[in-house]
Amino acid sequence: MKKYDRWKVLSRNGWILAFFFCLQKTDAQIHVRINQLGYAEEDRKVAILISPQPVRGRVALLDADNRQSIFSTRLGDPLPNPWGDFSYYQIDFSACTRPGSYKLSLSKGQAESITFNIGHAEYKDYQEDLMAFMRQQRCGYNPFLDMVCHQRDGRSMYGPMPDSSYVDASGGWHDAGDQLKYLITGSNATARMLLSYELYPDQFADLTNEWGQEGQNGIPDVLDEAKWGLDWLHKLHPSPDQLIHQIADDRDHRGWKMPDEDISDYGWGANSYRVAYFATGTPQGLGAYKSQATGVANLAGRSAAAMALGYRMWRDVVKDSVYANQCLRAAKSLYALGKEKEGFQQGNSYSAPYRYGEDTWTDDMEWGAAELFRATGDSSYLSDAIRYAKLTNTQTSWMSEDTALHYRFYPFVNVGHFALHRVAPSDVQKELEQYYRTGIEMCQDRAKGNPFQVGVPFIWCSNNLVSALITQIILYERMSGDLSYHSLMLAQRDWLFGTNPWGTSMFTQIPRTGEYPLDVHTSVWMKTQREVPGGLIDGPLRQDIHDNQLGIAYTEPDEFAEVQNGAVAYHDDNGDYATNEPTMDGTADAILMMADWSQGRWKRDHGAIVRGDERQKELALVFTGDEFADGGTLIQSVLDQHDVSASFFLTGNFYRNPQFANLIKELKKDGHYLGAHSDRHLLYCDWSKRDSLLVNRAEFVEDLEANYAEMKRFRIKRTDAPFFLPPYEWYNDSISAWTASAELQLVNMTPGTRSHADYTTPEMTAYIGSEEIFESITRYEQSHDTGLNGFMLLMHVGTAPERTDKFYHQLDNLIQWLKQEGYQLKRVDEVLR
Repeated sequence: MKKYDRWKVLSRNGWILAFFFCLQKTDAQIHVRINQLGYAEEDRKVAILISPQPVRGRVALLDADNRQSIFSTRLGDPLPNPWGDFSYYQIDFSACTRPGSYKLSLSKGQAESITFNIGHAEYKDYQEDLMAFMRQQRCGYNPFLDMVCHQRDGRSMYGPMPDSSYVDASGGWHDAGDQLKYLITGSNATARMLLSYELYPDQFADLTNEWGQEGQNGIPDVLDEAKWGLDWLHKLHPSPDQLIHQIADDRDHRGWKMPDEDISDYGWGANSYRVAYFATGTPQGLGAYKSQATGVANLAGRSAAAMALGYRMWRDVVKDSVYANQCLRAAKSLYALGKEKEGFQQGNSYSAPYRYGEDTWTDDMEWGAAELFRATGDSSYLSDAIRYAKLTNTQTSWMSEDTALHYRFYPFVNVGHFALHRVAPSDVQKELEQYYRTGIEMCQDRAKGNPFQVGVPFIWCSNNLVSALITQIILYERMSGDLSYHSLMLAQRDWLFGTNPWGTSMFTQIPRTGEYPLDVHTSVWMKTQREVPGGLIDGPLRQDIHDNQLGIAYTEPDEFAEVQNGAVAYHDDNGDYATNEPTMDGTADAILMMADWSQGRWKRDHGAIVRGDERQKELALVFTGDEFADGGTLIQSVLDQHDVSASFFLTGNFYRNPQFANLIKELKKDGHYLGAHSDRHLLYCDWSKRDSLLVNRAEFVEDLEANYAEMKRFRIKRTDAPFFLPPYEWYNDSISAWTASAELQLVNMTPGTRSHADYTTPEMTAYIGSEEIFESITRYEQSHDTGLNGFMLLMHVGTAPERTDKFYHQLDNLIQWLKQEGYQLKRVDEVLR
C-alpha cells in the first residue's frame, strides 16, 4: 500500500491506521528486495532477502503469469552484516536472460518479491521524468505551477556597486525543497545536461516548448532546460570582473510556501527583493555563520565549462550562431576570471550552520579549460587543462573519505578528467583513466562492508554520491573500454530503485506503480498534494549523523519501522529534510545515467540491435548474400589470412544455390557466424512509409522458417543462429516484434558509414566508389569519440556484374587498418554476447 493510500485512511478513521502500524511492527516479516525497474537481459541480476532471523530454503524465479518455475537456487549463507539484527542473503539469478515478468519466491511461502521485469525496455525514457522535475524547479516562470515568481531577484551584497543596488538575477532553478538559488549547483546542472545530450543525443525527446509548456519547438527538451540555466548564468556574469553566486539565504526557511507567495523578508518586505551575493573570493555572511573562501575558480571554471558546451550545442545542433558566440565569449571571460582568482567560494548562510561547503576548484578549471580547447582549438587551454588535472589527480574527491562536510567535494564527479581525456595525448589519457580507476576501487573496497554492495559513505545527500559513482564508472568505461567495475555500477543502480532495506525507489514517481518517495520535503507537495515525477531525494543517512541533524520532526508513524536497522536511516516523511528532500542538482546529475540506461548497453532502432557496446573497442564484420557470391572465396581467404571471424547473413536463395554450397561449408568450417537473412529476400515494408507493411505476419513467419530450414541442411541449428538480419536492411517495429515472438533477435547494420553501399552500380544516383567507401569508414572513426566501437560494419558477399569496382578487394587493407587502430574483430554473437 502506498503512503498516500494510508493518508486517506487516516483522514477518515485514525484508529484504523494505528492498528495497521501496530500489526506491521509486531508481525515481523521476511522481505525480498529487488530493482523495481527491472533488469536488462545481459545484466547482473541480484536480489537481497532480509530476515529478522536466520532462514533456509530454496528460492525460485517464477513466471508472474503462470507461476511456472524458470530458475531455482538454494539460499546460501548469510552475508557479512554490520546493519542491525537482521540476516541478509544474496539471490543471484543472472542466469535468466529471457524477457518477461517474474517473481522471486522463497520455499514454503515464507516470502515473495513484487513482480518485476527482465527486458531491455525497462529503462526507456525515464530521463524525461527527470526533465519534468527540473521544469518544476524553475524560478521565474514555472510551467508545472503555471505561475511567475521572484521577479525582484535581487539586491546586491559584496558587489562592486553600493550594497542593496538592484541587479537582475531572475531565472534559474530553486535549489531543492526550498527556494534559494546557487551558482554552485546551477552551473553544474547546466553543464551536466549539456554533456548528457552530447553523449546521448538520440535519448532525448521534444515534448515541450522553451517555456516548458506542452508542445514541440524543434529542440530537445534537455537543451531547452539547459538554456534556462545558460540564460541565468549570463545574468550572473554581467561584466568580466563580476560574478553573482547566490540568491537568497536561509531566511527563506519560513515553512511551506508557494514560490509566488514568498513570505521571506530580506529587509525589503515579504515577497519582495531578495539578496544577491557577489563572488569576491573572500569569506562572506551577513549573520553569525561566515563562509570560507580563497577565490572564485570553482564557480568560474564550472560556469566556463557550461558556456563552452553551450557554444558547441547552439552552433552545431540548434544552429543559432548569435547565441553560440555569446556563450563562447562568456566562457572565455569566466575562465579568465577563474585564472585571476584561483581558489573556491562557498555558499552563504544567515542564521543556520548549514551551507554548501565546497573547497575544491582545480577540477572545475580543468573542466573549463578542456571544454574551451574543444571549442577553440587554442593549445593554451589544453596545457592548462593538463596542469589542473595533475593538481586534481585522485585526491580531490569524496571517494577516499568516510565522512565529509556538506558538499565539500562538489561536484561529486570530476567531469574534467573525462572532458580532457577526449582531447589529451595518449600518455595523459592513461593517467586520467588511472585517476578514475583509483577512486572507483576505493568505493569498491567500501562496498564490501555492507550487504547491498553500496560504495558510498552515508553522509548527507548520499544518493548524489551513488549517482556520482555510477556516472564515474559509465564515463570510465567510455574512456577505457574496461568493464571490470560494471557489476559494481549495477549494484549502485539497483540500490536506487529498490534493492535497499526499505524496498523503495529514490526517485519520485519512478516507477509509477511501485514504492517511491511520496511525502517529500517540498512546499509544492505540502501546499498542493501534487506529485512531481523524477526528483532524486537526498537519500539514506548514517544514523549517528541523522540523529544530530537540527529540526527533523516526523509527521506520521514510520512505514519502514520494521526494517530500520540502526545503522543507516531513511524516512518517507516530509519532516525528514535530511533524507527525503528532492534536489535540483542531484536530479540534473542523474540525467546522464538515465540516458545511458535508456539507450542500454546496445543501441537499438525500431527494436533491432544496431550497435554493440560503445565502450568496447571491438566490431563485427558483417556480410549479407542473396543471389551473388563473386567475392566469397576472396573474403574467406582474407579472413583466414588475418585469423579473423566474421558474420554471414544469407538468404534461403543463397543456401539453396548449389554453386555456393562449398563456400558455405568452408565458412562454417572456419568458425564464422552463419545466420538468416529471409528465405526469398522479401521487402517487408514500404521505402517511403516505413509503417506500411508489405507482408503479413503469416507470410513473414513462413518465409523465416523456410530460411532456417535451408540452413538446417548445413547443420546450422536455430540455436546456433539466434540473430536475424532483415533483407534490404529495412524493417519496422512490427518486424522486430514478430522476430522476438519467434525467439530470435533482430539485428541490423550500424549507421554512419557507406560500407553497405558496395552493391551500388554506376547508373544509380546513390553510387559510391570503393575508395570513397573506405574514406567514409575512416572519417567516421576519427570524428566520433567512440569511433567504431560496437559497430556492425555491413558489406556484401557479392554484387551485380555492372559494378566493377568491388569493395571486397579492399578487405585486406580494411582489416589491417582496423587492427592498427586497436580494434578486435569478432562475430556478431560475440560482440552482442
